Formats: sequence, structure tokens, C-alpha cells
Amino acid sequence: MTGRDRVSLALNHQEADRVPRYIWVDGGLATERIVARFGTFDAFLDHLDVDMFQAFPAGPGIIDWEAVTARPGEARSQGLSQGALTLDQALEAPLTDPNTPSIYEPIRAAIAHHQQGRGRAVFVQTPGCFETANGIIGMDTQFMEMALRPEGMRQLYRRQLEWTRVYIDNCLDLGADVVHISDDMGQNGRMLFSPQTFREVVAPVLAEEAAHVRRRSPQLSLHSCGYFDDVIGDLADMGFTCLHPIQESAGMDIPSVKARFGGRVTIYGGLDVRSTLPSGDRDRIRADLERVVGAAKPGGGLIFCTGHTVHSDCDLADVLFAYELLDELGRY
Repeated sequence: MTGRDRVSLALNHQEADRVPRYIWVDGGLATERIVARFGTFDAFLDHLDVDMFQAFPAGPGIIDWEAVTARPGEARSQGLSQGALTLDQALEAPLTDPNTPSIYEPIRAAIAHHQQGRGRAVFVQTPGCFETANGIIGMDTQFMEMALRPEGMRQLYRRQLEWTRVYIDNCLDLGADVVHISDDMGQNGRMLFSPQTFREVVAPVLAEEAAHVRRRSPQLSLHSCGYFDDVIGDLADMGFTCLHPIQESAGMDIPSVKARFGGRVTIYGGLDVRSTLPSGDRDRIRADLERVVGAAKPGGGLIFCTGHTVHSDCDLADVLFAYELLDELGRY
């Protein structure tokens, strides 16, 4: 059975020979330590026997920030961060070309090496409307405009969506297995905005993005850091079939999500990199994995992965220990 087969079964809520697995790793010191021990990062992935790979290409951007702002000094006097536009500027600013060949180089490479060469599923990071807008107008401006000019924000989201539709189609045409939309909406214990604001401002356009994917693909994944439990039902209704990471250190609860939504969404996560893994406490790591994997793996619907990237505060030996435990706990 290939890794791609395992991931497909998990996404369709069926049991394979074992729980499929992946890992996110920070590109800094953590990766340097991995390469020092294993020779290459690919050798590390082979050692863990991962079942998928996630490509992180670029999203939409502004072609010429200076030309759009025209008077950078004025932008600074309005309290905008360097590079951030006003909503009005963003509604008119020319976006980069979604057909730019260089955008797709990491996706082509991932498909050739991981999917075709290693039999792994390939997820492709995809821009979400809220997260993308943060990079264009800044989070503070976006929060203000969500309250004062919600229709203006929906217009901006739809401008971005025009770019993203082309990008999604290109990724699927190349052979990507799963579109994985990144739209960080949570903080500790609550969302960054109210569920009502989500439903009124963000959800209408996010649902359009989801519908575009689902017209071509049976699977759709979402990454959102922080707490977003209040809207999991909304996301499932939109057509999201996979959620990452269900961050327990931010107040989420994986066994609870499995109990309530296990027949509708696959949980992609399970290993906390914020508190459990950096603790260095092997008993705690074991107890956490026994609880999470034990609750989430029955009937399929679990892709085991870190809750986000492994950073330098996580001992590589503890990372390996967690995945060795998965060899034991993840068997069906």
C-alpha cells in the first residue's frame, strides 16, 4: 500500500494498514539539525516513512507597491505598516499573474519526486481570503474594515479569489491530490473575529473558493491556526473534508471534534509542537499520543502530523520518539 493510498483512505473515512503520517518542519535550525543527522531532508522524510508531502508556493501579491501607494510618506502618516495598502488602494491594485510559471516549480517538483517517485499524496498550500488580505492591507486595517465596510472586504476577497481560482485549476491540472487552503482565523481560546463576522464577511467568499475546488476534486483541506471550533460545522457544510491542525494548545479538543464531526471531516494533526513536544517529557508525549490517536484513528479520518512546524525548541530525539510511538499506536 502506498502513502497516497493511505491518505486517500483516511480522507474517505476508511482504515488502512496504519494511520497515514506527515510532519511540518521549520526551515531554520530544526532543518539544519535534521540534515546534520540524516544527510538530507528527503532522507529524514524517508526515515519517518511519511505518506504525503505539502508544497508551499507563493500566493497573490501586488505588482508594484510604490506605484500603488504613490506617496509612501503619506501611507506612513496614516499609520499603515510598510507595504500595507488601504482597502481602497487594494481594490484597485494590480495583482501578480497567477499563470507565472515560477509559482508552480515547487509543485511540479513535489509531484515528480514525492507523488510519482515515492507514492505519496501531494497537498498544495492555497491562499485563503482572510489570511491573504492580511498581507495586503494589514490585520489592523482588515479588522476595522470588516466592521465598517464589510461589503468592501468581500469585494477584496473576491478580487483575490479571481487569482486563486486560476491557481487552483493550474495545481489540479498538474496533478496535485488535495487543495489545502490556508486561512488562519484563530487565537488562544477564541477566533480572531466573532463567528457572526465569519459568517457574514468571510464565509460567503470562502464558500465560493470551496465550491470551486469541489467542482473538480472530492477533497478539500483547511489550515487554520488557533481556535475555530465555533465554525467547524460551517466549514463542513462548505465542503471542507480535512482540517489542520485542531490546535489543542489553543483550546481545541481532538477527541471532541472526532466525536462530533468524525464522519464529515478528517483530522490532519495530532502532535502538539507548542507545549507537548518542546517539554521533552517522554511520558507526556506518550500520554498525549495515546489519547489523541486512540480517539481519532477508529474508522479512518486521521492523518497524523505536527500541529505546525517543528522549531528549534523541539529536540530531534523527541520528534523521532513520537513517530516511533506512532508505529505502535497507529496500526489498525
